[in-house]
Amino acid sequence: MAKPRWNEVKEKGGMLPLLIILWLYRLGGRWFIQCILYFIVLWYWIFAAASRKASLDYLQRLHLFAGERSPFTHLPTMTDTYAHLMSFSQSILDKIEGWLGKFSQQDLHVMGQQDLGQYHKKGLILIVSHFGNVELLRAIKSEHLQKINVLVYQKHASKFNQFLQKISDKANINLISVDELGVETAIFLEQKLAQGEWVLIAADRVPIHSNRVLDVDFLGEKALWPQGAWILASMLKVPVVAVFCYRFQKKLEVHIHSMSECLQLPRRTREQALKEITTQYVRLVEQHCLRVPYQWFNFYYFWNK
Repeated sequence: MAKPRWNEVKEKGGMLPLLIILWLYRLGGRWFIQCILYFIVLWYWIFAAASRKASLDYLQRLHLFAGERSPFTHLPTMTDTYAHLMSFSQSILDKIEGWLGKFSQQDLHVMGQQDLGQYHKKGLILIVSHFGNVELLRAIKSEHLQKINVLVYQKHASKFNQFLQKISDKANINLISVDELGVETAIFLEQKLAQGEWVLIAADRVPIHSNRVLDVDFLGEKALWPQGAWILASMLKVPVVAVFCYRFQKKLEVHIHSMSECLQLPRRTREQALKEITTQYVRLVEQHCLRVPYQWFNFYYFWNK
């Protein structure tokens, strides 16, 4: 039987767990909720078998792929999947604190900061993945004049957006709900970019209703990656950067990688150009997975075709 795709993975408990976490955080602060999270995550770890197995599959693939560079001293076990889920729960706390204004620009250690600074109030596409905590960057940027529009898949995003709205009235104003990246989306985003706004797009989950995907090696085996973000970037003719934001040794780091000043996908070599830019991005994802393996938050079987 085929394993579920990312959009078919059911969320456990809806908004209630998120609201409870927010209430507990406001009641006792981060230290208090961290103690309780060990038990909340344990409950989820016990009953979310699919997420647990997907985590183990990813961690073991990473270990075998890395060889001597592996961040693990042994082949990961189910114990490591619990640590993986705990890392995800910590990222939720960081999101909450980011939107509550607990972090400032000075709390971020930015690698490649000049790549963002030079595009202030200029059109820019930020390519992200479900890795680390890029929402933290959104929370900090929301306090400044630079506008960021975030493309989201509404089925999974709506509940969390409602949750963020309860934290901050800035949380939902620039979210754009799309299931596919098409011409209409491109025209709308072109207007936003012309006004000097930025557009944030995830490039690690395949589209639901189309076959615009590419087979690219990821951690040693072929996986499907979407073409949409790169096709859209080539249509919009603005600079493209890849962004990774995560905790590393108790520090909040933001890594900025310039991908293209103006992405070109010539008709004759379109497939080759798409493969090259996608492979370039996947290699960056691998690089960060090796550095902080527990920051990969795709809890489904990623190599499912």
